[in-house]
Amino acid sequence: MKVYFRFADARLWRYVLRGLAEYLDVIGIKVHPEEGVRIKAMDPSHVMLVDFEIPKTAFDEFEIDQETVLAVNLELSSKVLRRATKNDKLVISSDGSKISFGLVSKGGVERYFTLPLLSAKFEEIPELSLELNIEAKTLGPTFATALSVLEKAGDVLRIKAGAEGLSLIATSELGEIEFEFSVTTGTLIDYKPPEGEEVVNSYSLEYFDLLAKVSKMSESITIKLGPDMPCEIDAELPSGAVLRTYIAPRVE
Repeated sequence: MKVYFRFADARLWRYVLRGLAEYLDVIGIKVHPEEGVRIKAMDPSHVMLVDFEIPKTAFDEFEIDQETVLAVNLELSSKVLRRATKNDKLVISSDGSKISFGLVSKGGVERYFTLPLLSAKFEEIPELSLELNIEAKTLGPTFATALSVLEKAGDVLRIKAGAEGLSLIATSELGEIEFEFSVTTGTLIDYKPPEGEEVVNSYSLEYFDLLAKVSKMSESITIKLGPDMPCEIDAELPSGAVLRTYIAPRVE
């Protein structure tokens, strides 16, 4: 078995794997000769599902001779990628028994870290089919800024969708913080409002931590909602990569 690929920005992998390491011990990196790379994982409490896809065309180099799943220890691999900077490219290679993470700097300096592959087996997570009729699209850095403030204000995030726009609200004993997004103010690129009354759903804010990091690199963020439904947040990332995150609503 031969796996070798090079990606232009190692920080993206750093943010995703470090974020997942907050919830999981092991993940499977699925590699396919034609489709590219995919990481699909669900936290143990089944509150959050993450679907990270990078098409084959996004890689500087991509050599995979057969479809396989590389099971890696998240704590160790995220520690390795913690060293990645904005100027580093990422090289991942495997012979089936171990996996090597390489960080290649702009000046050509190469650092390689080799870890054993795990023998974990992964059940295929089925594709979700949700009827989410509300959609709000904003810029990634705008969404990241809002989350960085909201996560300091409380444990619960309320997402309110009305006729004119969408609000993110965090509440604590000290008060309430609300970020309003609308097409009129320029904070939304596009918006599809609810067909009837406004929709207000509550979610545990801790599950948005991964998004707070990744959104900094995102070209755009699309939030999809439905009454009392999980929210879907799609991050459009450099080189055609996409991170889809589904978070189940809180049960009061």
